[in-house]
Amino acid sequence: MPSEEQLQAELQAAMKAGDKLKLLVLRDVITAIKNLKVEKMVSSLGEADIAQILRKEANKRAEAAEFARQANRQDLIEKNVREKEILESYLPQQLSVEELEAAIRQIAQEVGGYQIGPVMSKLRERFAGRFDGKLASELVKKLAAQG
Repeated sequence: MPSEEQLQAELQAAMKAGDKLKLLVLRDVITAIKNLKVEKMVSSLGEADIAQILRKEANKRAEAAEFARQANRQDLIEKNVREKEILESYLPQQLSVEELEAAIRQIAQEVGGYQIGPVMSKLRERFAGRFDGKLASELVKKLAAQG
């Protein structure tokens, strides 16, 4: 998981290399980091916050690519897909569905049940940026229904 300083260094490297797409993407990420620091009134962000920003930016690109697909704009599809790949290269390896389900089962035993709030909170603590929140929420509900 890259730190803010590592992202700044990557930005400078992209500038020197003339990689305009990576430069654009990293500027967006660094701006989002600065905005969150101002919002939270802190001098630095933790790994979980940076991972959340990277995931949010990647999701924006995926959504934009989908809209471009609907508009039949191949140029925009390719641009957004490449930007999303750049962002995902900075994210930690995602948990598989099986790993996520096993983690949820273990956390549920620790917290004494499948209450969505406590389970999701513990998941975020342990696996920040390494799972899809929507999928995790659905798995918690499914496992709770199974009893």
